[in-house]
Formats: sequence, structure tokens, C-alpha cells
Amino acid sequence: MGRIASDGAITLTGTYRCSSQSIGPVLIGSQAIQGSSRVHLEGVVATCDGQQRSWRATGRGTETLVPGAASSEATLLHLDFSHGLVPFPKVLTSGTGSLRLQRS
Repeated sequence: MGRIASDGAITLTGTYRCSSQSIGPVLIGSQAIQGSSRVHLEGVVATCDGQQRSWRATGRGTETLVPGAASSEATLLHLDFSHGLVPFPKVLTSGTGSLRLQRS
């Protein structure tokens, strides 16, 4: 689902499920896309315990999205610290979907 606030902020919500056996956090990165305009949303820390969980992210971009058809992309990214102090990013999964942006 996608919402547009009166100040132009975009909020996306969804669900995910992950299990992590490695050391380090898992982040959810997302963006809303409408035509050639993209708004990257704030990253969210995921809880990877095998349960289905909800997430919500908000962001403002330099480009304006309007109510109507759009698409979204979301990625679960594991920051693996098991090899030292510098994290090794590993994409666990990513996906795209269609959505309808609505005014809040």
C-alpha cells in the first residue's frame, strides 16, 4: 500500500519473512516509482526470526509523486559482520510490485 501525505512524503507498507543465521543486521530498503520519478524511502531494520512481520517506511524525494498507479521495489539486505569489522552486504531477496498511491 502507498500513501502520499499533504507534505508530499510517501509511505509504503508491506510484509516480509526472513531467518538469519549470520552475524549482523538485516535492512529493508524500498522505493516508490511512478513513470521516471523515484522516491527512496528510509531504511528499516528487519527482525529475522522466521515470522511474518509488517514494515513501514517513509521518505521524501526531490521528485513529486501523485495519486494513482505506481510501482514499488523492496530489498532485504543482510550486513554480514562475520568476516571482520567491515560489513559484507548480501541481498537476501528483492521484489517489485504494483500499487496505487492514495492521499493520506
